[in-house]
Amino acid sequence: MPFVFLLWSRHDGPVVWKQINLIDMANLKKNTVPSGDFPDLWEVAVALPLFQTLTYRLPPHLQPAARVGCLVKVPVGRRQVTGYLLGPAQEVPEATIKDVLAVLDPLPRFGPELVPLWRWVADYYQYPMGEALSHLIPGSSRPSGPKRERWVSLGPREGDASPPKRLGPRAREILDYLRETGEPVAVRDFQRIFPTCVPVLKRLAGQGLVAFEDRLTFADPFKDQSHTLMEPQLILVPEQKDAVEALAEGLGRAEFAPFLLHGVTASGKTEVYLAAARKALAQGRQVLVLLPEIALTHPVALEFRRRFGDRVALLHSGLTDSQRLDQWRRLAAGRAQVAVGARSAIFAPLPRLGLIVVDEEHDPAYKHEGGLPYQARDVALVRGQQAGAVVVLVSATPAVSTFYRAQEGHYRYLHLPRRVTPQALPEVQLINLKQHRGGPGLKIISTPLAAAVTQTLEQGEQALLFLNRRGYATVMFCLFCGGLLQCEHCSVALTQHHAKNRLICHYCGYEIPPPERCPACQSTALKKHGVGTERMEAEVRRLWPAARVARLDRDTAPTSGRALKVLQDFAAGDLDILVGTQMITKGHHFPGVTLVGVINADQSLFFPEYHAGERTFQLLAQVAGRAGRGGVPGQVLIQTYQPEHYVFETLKELDYEEFYAKETASRRELGYPPFTRLALVRVSGVPEEKVSQQARKLADSLRRMVPRHPDLSSRLRVLGPAPAGVAKLKNRWRWQILIKSYGRPPLLTAIQHLRQAWSPPPKSKIDLTVDIDPAHLF
Repeated sequence: MPFVFLLWSRHDGPVVWKQINLIDMANLKKNTVPSGDFPDLWEVAVALPLFQTLTYRLPPHLQPAARVGCLVKVPVGRRQVTGYLLGPAQEVPEATIKDVLAVLDPLPRFGPELVPLWRWVADYYQYPMGEALSHLIPGSSRPSGPKRERWVSLGPREGDASPPKRLGPRAREILDYLRETGEPVAVRDFQRIFPTCVPVLKRLAGQGLVAFEDRLTFADPFKDQSHTLMEPQLILVPEQKDAVEALAEGLGRAEFAPFLLHGVTASGKTEVYLAAARKALAQGRQVLVLLPEIALTHPVALEFRRRFGDRVALLHSGLTDSQRLDQWRRLAAGRAQVAVGARSAIFAPLPRLGLIVVDEEHDPAYKHEGGLPYQARDVALVRGQQAGAVVVLVSATPAVSTFYRAQEGHYRYLHLPRRVTPQALPEVQLINLKQHRGGPGLKIISTPLAAAVTQTLEQGEQALLFLNRRGYATVMFCLFCGGLLQCEHCSVALTQHHAKNRLICHYCGYEIPPPERCPACQSTALKKHGVGTERMEAEVRRLWPAARVARLDRDTAPTSGRALKVLQDFAAGDLDILVGTQMITKGHHFPGVTLVGVINADQSLFFPEYHAGERTFQLLAQVAGRAGRGGVPGQVLIQTYQPEHYVFETLKELDYEEFYAKETASRRELGYPPFTRLALVRVSGVPEEKVSQQARKLADSLRRMVPRHPDLSSRLRVLGPAPAGVAKLKNRWRWQILIKSYGRPPLLTAIQHLRQAWSPPPKSKIDLTVDIDPAHLF
């Protein structure tokens, strides 16, 4: 029985390789011949875990509606699935070719210009194109046609010398209104002005005095937000002007031009790319702006809306399904020229793309976890190259790999070294917790930080307190036997959430009420340890009972709307102290904040990741940048047990270049990016013994493969296998192999070998996933 390697993807789970029998897939592109004599044959990317695209015949009755990017229904074996038309088939399989069954949406979801990008993504991340399209394009799983709305305008006979006689007063009012407006009006809007106008409009249409027209209509995510078109009133400082001129020069060449815009916090980076966007639109080109989080996306989109009106579309997962699909269709139909969105907006249909902005380009949220493991920043660079566009990577703390490429000359470097606000960068002080323990027990807030908060409140200013851990207590354990209360489905400790009176797993959502006795030894000596934002908020309210306090994390703001409300209240001065996780650290402008306190700076520093130092520096530098953005100088107090660590030494001076030098020296010695490429190979399933056995078998096969390719011996390293940092996740045991490669070709060779070597036992529950350029190694 012939077989093909497929990718099997659960709806919300990882992508896994399985070996599946090939029974009725005659449309596979193998044993092919050129298709020049068969213009009715089209290439289709089907929504199945299949590496190949398929070839289908378009029946004559469907050909008028078929265009690249249309969603279609096709047969595969005995099933009927959806897929997207990619264009006329370049090759024809020597097999029976089936017909496309239906064109489900005559309005294409993307144009021919995006097909090369989809092919690159599928190849680079080793992921089936049809699965990628079905997950990334809104409305793929529930096909529906575009909504239409009836509009009315003056008809062809309205200007006749001898208009129809005996027009009633309401008919004359309607005609006068249309003449005064001078443009078509939606019937829905007409009914608000003339409640009983529909019968009159129909009579006027019969007389040729008005005409009806059906237009596409789209849901507007800005409908509840008031905005007035405004011209920028700010005067750019010289460094901003230089950056705008450099970007304008790149736009004028109409070719791929990558830039790194590196500016300290509050240096006016947003104004620079807003000015560049205006120049791109003036050239008749389109603009795409990416931001890492929904809480940042909406205010930036509103600012673009104020500058450019309804030419702006918004794309992120916080919108309803219909809103996302309508915004996507607006772009595909050419009704909007600017797309502002989160990670997946990188695939938005913009055929005349001239400018791509990736704001906070260092943020790990640009890497998609689960499903297609793409890095939106990297995809943006490839898309810019294919479109001949300017790509601007924006950050106050660039990713080490990005800064390295800028230093190597791959990106043009633009620097904004000073703030445009009245105050300079805040003063950063390190609080050595070894010297400020404050007596018995663990103090959450040290004496120096508490004194600074008190002084800030007395001066009528605001304080921001950062702790990147949710919950009340991070672990609960037994003092008698030492047993941890762990999740039943994951190898992690349960976190106590006091308000909910629950112990909750932050990985799978499993929860239980706090037990009165230890489940292992029945002792009542249960101890809570660790600090989360919920406990932090309680301590703040205890110390400063008169202060107006809020907490911002995924528990208090599970939706983007609630997060925006808290951020707006804080920015407006309606709160005194904001306690939060990384949701409060970047991109927000709080002019009243003069104090930032970091509660546990060591938390991320010793995480089992090669880039733990980078993430710590970026996170703390970003949160430090929230201080002193108004008329009063800011200060930042960082609590740490490791004040001598180079991350904190460079952070104290906010010296990114010095941090970069120390970090890259370590990575060069150990062989980590940007000096190597990584692929994380993970074997997961049950039982644990079989998982570890398959992982060892796979690693041994990779190591045996290397000597057979002499060019790989010095360019490829196989590390592991070893249990993952979270060894058990959602009832599945996980082992992993890390592949280090000097260059991409050796990595591809290793991954192709994995496809051939992967042969789990029949009917096993063991899967294999491969993550190219992983963001996490645990």
